[in-house]
Amino acid sequence: MAFIDFGTPGKINATADTTGQNAGNLTTVVDPTKLGLRLSQFVIYHMVLENLTLGCSARIQQNANTYGYFGPATGTGREWFGQLYMKSSDVLSFYWTLASSATAPGLTVYIIYDPDLPGNS
Repeated sequence: MAFIDFGTPGKINATADTTGQNAGNLTTVVDPTKLGLRLSQFVIYHMVLENLTLGCSARIQQNANTYGYFGPATGTGREWFGQLYMKSSDVLSFYWTLASSATAPGLTVYIIYDPDLPGNS
């Protein structure tokens, strides 16, 4: 399996929650179909958080399951390296402790994919 670097679909800024899971607060949603990704399966291998408010935190959820937690922020930026396997139907959400009126954090995800998998050509 030879992975190809897709790069990033761009920075995703948190917005007022529309998921119903974080009412009144900011939420960042990584939804491959809404980002225009045409890959059936891929790996997020690097994430960069920017514009963080000191002390903020987030619950990270992949679909209906808690994937992990972030924070409290001790600086205005943070990086994560790992392997988060995603399908086109998966959704990754950051439920921030920040009110909807707060300065929105930005998330940039970096993606690799296997072009030999069905739906990735």
